[in-house]
Amino acid sequence: MEMELKHVWRDRELPSKREQLLQNALADLRSDVNVIAIYLAGSLGRGDFDLYSDIDLHVVIKEGTKKEYIIDKKNRAAKWGNVLFYEGISASPVIVTHYDNFIKVDSWYHTLEEIEPSIWLKGIKPLYDPSEILNPIIEKVSNKRLVLEAADITYWKTKVLAFIHETYRSTMRKEMYYALSNLDRVRWLIADGWYMEIEKHLDSSYGVWSKIEGSRSQLSEEQLEMLASWDCNRDATRIFETMNNMFSELLRLNNSLCQKVNIDAENEKFKTILKMVL
Repeated sequence: MEMELKHVWRDRELPSKREQLLQNALADLRSDVNVIAIYLAGSLGRGDFDLYSDIDLHVVIKEGTKKEYIIDKKNRAAKWGNVLFYEGISASPVIVTHYDNFIKVDSWYHTLEEIEPSIWLKGIKPLYDPSEILNPIIEKVSNKRLVLEAADITYWKTKVLAFIHETYRSTMRKEMYYALSNLDRVRWLIADGWYMEIEKHLDSSYGVWSKIEGSRSQLSEEQLEMLASWDCNRDATRIFETMNNMFSELLRLNNSLCQKVNIDAENEKFKTILKMVL
């Protein structure tokens, strides 16, 4: 109980600590003559953040300077707070920095020419833009929405089938953690399919569960209950039962998504491939 209370008090202070760290970063970056714009992306940019949201900080730099920013990215982030550890590789233009106040910052370095308007940029928040170079990008992405194509649904279908079959193989080999990993990917693909079905952009990387459950989810209570019912342990019988429980929703979703892009759902073929391992 004492440990829980400690964390409650720490977590209540996260917004103020996050704001202070952000201000430290801005003060440093604005004084740099090679920095031409700064913007927030992610939940802080859109305004749908919570206590635990990280800072997705994007720094636009002058052409020809990117190499030195990549080399110096850790030292740069260390100016903003007390660093616990870093994530990332040395050659990448992004560094993920974890600070001792439990705040995480993903800091990216781009040239203006590298910023391509896309749905991933919808909702960005300029923090520093003296020449207003971000305005045309914001205007281009303001009306962007998810546009499904046949290739998206075909890819979704093949990944579902592949992970279902791999779940079977790994279970039969008694590679139970691998089996659970494959099953989790099937579960995630169903959630991804639900987002596509309502034509909402899932602002998470492939296979990442962020924003699918909890207060930031756009799924219905019924869908969230289905996800919860597909929980599973390392028992082989339970794994096969869980796959079977997903069967009807996979068939429905396949048909629905294919109709959206006017392609043949091949329901009987899809069902036959699923039944091979169910």
